[in-house]
Amino acid sequence: MKKFKFFKKYQDLDWDIKKERERDRKIIDSFNFAIEGTIETIRHEKHMKVHVFVSIVIITIAILTNISKLELMVLALTISLVLITELINTSVEAIVDLISPERHVLAKLAKDVAAAGVLIAAINAIIVGYLIFYDRILNIFNTNLQITRIAARTGNIVAITLGLICLIVVTLKAFWGKGTPLEGGMPSGHSAIAFSIFAMILFLTSDIRILLLGLLMALLVAQSRVKSKIHSFKEVLVGGAIGFLTTFLIFSIISAFGGLYN
Repeated sequence: MKKFKFFKKYQDLDWDIKKERERDRKIIDSFNFAIEGTIETIRHEKHMKVHVFVSIVIITIAILTNISKLELMVLALTISLVLITELINTSVEAIVDLISPERHVLAKLAKDVAAAGVLIAAINAIIVGYLIFYDRILNIFNTNLQITRIAARTGNIVAITLGLICLIVVTLKAFWGKGTPLEGGMPSGHSAIAFSIFAMILFLTSDIRILLLGLLMALLVAQSRVKSKIHSFKEVLVGGAIGFLTTFLIFSIISAFGGLYN
């Protein structure tokens, strides 16, 4: 029949499901390897721990001080620059130690230059942080030391909150050292994001139908991670709690001292 002509071109194709899954596996593995490199750096490099902690603090301050989209973009690039240079520095140190286990003047030079890159990026981050946050932090408190009202753009808060949760999840995975970044381990990142989105929906609408759909979506994500044996029930529960409680706390603070606008 005519209406089935569109599908005829697929009849002679050799669909090799195994090859398709292997290709998908390679794509997932490539992401896993990249994130694992970040996790290993966090786990073994004290400076990276400091960078991640400061990044989480800065993102939190950005949420509370309602930075503009342009400032958010500059802040994201600045944080990324610091983290990237620290990753490159760690990579250079590992390669130098592998090639030249003995002390050598050129090995020292390579490590010092890589460290200098991190220092420059860190100094730049301090300058950017000062320019963006100094006046805002002063304005948080009035002359009576009372917190002023906070107004926040919804899109910015959603993006920053999700970024903050991802940072928390990656840091905790580095601490526990179990599973891969995208599969398994404590906590479940998928559950954290799913329940974070549900918490956002709680504050963005009062329509019970939308709320139930959001809750159902989060529960299905959590159930799928346990059903596929990627995560244990405990890992899913912790991930969901982190995502929901972190988002609920952020949106509650903003709602208490101000409000969201589009």
